[in-house]
Amino acid sequence: MLHAFFFALTLSLPSAGESAPSTHETAVLAPQAQQDAEFEKRRKEAGNDVDKLWDVYKWCKEQKKDEKGRSVLRQIIKLDPNHEDANTALGYVKYDGKWFPSQKKVDEYKKEQAGKPAASDGLVDYKGQRVPPADVPFLEKGMVRDDSGNWVDGEEYKKKKDGWVRQDLDWVSPQEKENLDKGLWKCGDKWLSLEEANKFHSELFQWWRIPTERYHLYTTCDRAVAMEKVKKQLDAAWEDLSKIFQVQPTKPVVVIVLRDDRQYNTYAGGDEEAGIPAVDTRGLASAHYAFFSEVALDMEGQFLLPGIAYWDASTEAGNKWGVHAVRSALGLAFADAIDPSIKTIDVVREVIKKKRNIERSFLDDFNKEKRLPEWFRTGAATYAERYFIDIFVGQGGNSHWARDWSVSNIVNKGGLRPLKQLLDAKLTIEGGDAAKLMNEMGLVMAFIVDGKCASVTEKYKALQDALKSDKDKKEISAAIQALAEDVMKHETDLRKFAGI
Repeated sequence: MLHAFFFALTLSLPSAGESAPSTHETAVLAPQAQQDAEFEKRRKEAGNDVDKLWDVYKWCKEQKKDEKGRSVLRQIIKLDPNHEDANTALGYVKYDGKWFPSQKKVDEYKKEQAGKPAASDGLVDYKGQRVPPADVPFLEKGMVRDDSGNWVDGEEYKKKKDGWVRQDLDWVSPQEKENLDKGLWKCGDKWLSLEEANKFHSELFQWWRIPTERYHLYTTCDRAVAMEKVKKQLDAAWEDLSKIFQVQPTKPVVVIVLRDDRQYNTYAGGDEEAGIPAVDTRGLASAHYAFFSEVALDMEGQFLLPGIAYWDASTEAGNKWGVHAVRSALGLAFADAIDPSIKTIDVVREVIKKKRNIERSFLDDFNKEKRLPEWFRTGAATYAERYFIDIFVGQGGNSHWARDWSVSNIVNKGGLRPLKQLLDAKLTIEGGDAAKLMNEMGLVMAFIVDGKCASVTEKYKALQDALKSDKDKKEISAAIQALAEDVMKHETDLRKFAGI
């Protein structure tokens, strides 16, 4: 493909009868020849590698060499007819799983197909494509198949193909990737050292957003505290919660861990002057170091449905209580994620979009939609918080210290209330009894999980099986009712288990 290069050189020489080109014309033509030569060099080096050819196309686009870029695109789709980006760049139209050079060709194809008998291929129409019925739920979520055939987020797949990478939950462009090698952190539109990033992320709504496959940790704590202390407890609590439910959330849950009680109370109750809305709908933050929010939103207006806690690493007491707080927060978010109130949240989302006030009655609807009662969901979270078996205790230590301490709290504050009253109770800040009530619900869960009462274990397993099979509310309610009744029958055994 030296033709273009020689053509450029011919233009720079005067033919018979013509005057020589001006100095300006020569200055313009020389760079063009150089660019053409550079294009041929890049194209030759790319060979038949589709990804490298795509880079050549992007170079052509930057150099405004549109015709050459289109020739590269045509080469790409010869090698990979379904290359999404190349077909799109050529202006091709996708229909019925095929690419057409124009809408006119699509219309001709539709007309042709209309005259044929309906295909009995087992496929269904989805936005101009014929796809297997099983693919539709994934496509509706904006997912695509990656190179291995696995379903992945469409936007994430495209960004990765274009050379973007993740730093925590933030995308980093190819042009900025060198900052990662320098150990810098993306904070807004700046790249900062870890020390500076810790200061930046110490503010509400500027928190670190640290992802794991199981949960996303939003925190204003220093990163070392998050990774070495908070994450350690969240990982252990996840195992406890998985043991209780025998099912796990289908996507990562969100846990917000703030750096001290001042931030915690501000975020929970809001600050009108600072423009911070309250996210604690029931006021439970005033009674406990962790709560669940039904109304907390991210910056894009999506519901986070997080468990919220604080870990004050500046004091010995703060490090001690932080263990329990973050475990509780994860437990609350986990329980909601496997038993979501989808319809209620959809209604609230529409109310927010229309900038109307949310009626507090939505909480009743939120809880009515649940398949599991409050005592079970709160009991599971409190088990993870206070009744866990501590796997970090060294040899000879008491791995049940948290349970012993929690039971002593119940005894010191008046003892365990009758189980019928306990299982029917609703969490509220009225009466100042909420923290003790949560603790008692945790004890009930500890008996169910670790008490080794044969009939209770049988009913509990039936409930777990119903959850694993994703049974409807009626069947789950029947299983939970059977479990509750059996626990009440064995109140004596529960008290013996607790030592009270």
